[in-house]
Amino acid sequence: MGRLDDKIAIISGAATGIGAATARRFVAEGAKVAILDVNADDGQALAAQLAGTTDAARFFPCDVADLDAVAAAVDAAAGALGGIDIVFANAALGTIVIGGTVESIEPERWDRAFGVNTRGIYALTRAALPHLRTRGGGSIILTSSSSAFIGTNGRPTHAYAATKGALVSLARAMAVTYGPEGIRVNALAPGFVRTRLTDDIASTPESLERALAGIPLRRYAMPDELAACALFLASDDASFVTGTVLVADGGQTIV
Repeated sequence: MGRLDDKIAIISGAATGIGAATARRFVAEGAKVAILDVNADDGQALAAQLAGTTDAARFFPCDVADLDAVAAAVDAAAGALGGIDIVFANAALGTIVIGGTVESIEPERWDRAFGVNTRGIYALTRAALPHLRTRGGGSIILTSSSSAFIGTNGRPTHAYAATKGALVSLARAMAVTYGPEGIRVNALAPGFVRTRLTDDIASTPESLERALAGIPLRRYAMPDELAACALFLASDDASFVTGTVLVADGGQTIV
C-alpha cells in the first residue's frame, strides 16, 4: 500500500528538479500524476519513464503564466486521469533568470517574475479548485522558498524573494477560505537545493563554500529530500495540517 494510493496529483514545473523528483515519488507511492511544464522534451521523457504499463503519468505542455493554457491543461489532466486530489504548484523562475536588486532588475524581468511565480500559482489553483471539490477535498502545496524569510548581500534576489514571500501569505489565506471544504493549503519553503536553478551557486568551489557556510547542516539538499516533504503535505499523514509553511533549508533561516 502506498501513501497516495488512488490519488491523482497535478504538478507544475514537473519536468526537472524538485517537481520531477516529486512526480517520481508520488507515482512510487501509488498516485497518478499529471506533469505540467513548458519544457516539453524533459516533460515527455519523464512521463514516458513513469507511465510504464499503468499509465501512471501524463504530460501536458503548459506555460503557467498563460491563464487560458493553464485552465485547458488542468481540465485535460483531470479528464485523462479521472480528477484531481493533489495540486503541487511548483513552477517558478529562479534567481539566475530574475536575480538582482530593485535597482538593477529591469521592469520586464520583474513583471515576468510575478507572472510565473505568483500569477502562475493563481492560475493553477484557480483552475484546479473545482476538481478538488468534485473529489470532496484535497491538498494544495505552494512552493515558496527560504528567500521569503532571509536576504543575502552576496546574491540579491529581490524579485524572487517578493514572489516567494507572497506565496506564504497566499497559502495562509487560502487555507482559511477552503478549509471548510476539506481542502488543505500549505507552503513548502526549500533552501539551497541542487538543481539547474542553483547552478550559479555551485559554479565554483568558492561560491559553493560561501553558500554552505550559512547552512548549519553544511550541505545542500537533493530534490528527493524535498519530494519527501511534498509527500508528507500531500498525504493523509498531514490530514490536520493546513495554513502552515514547511521550511526545509538545513537550518539556514535560523542562523
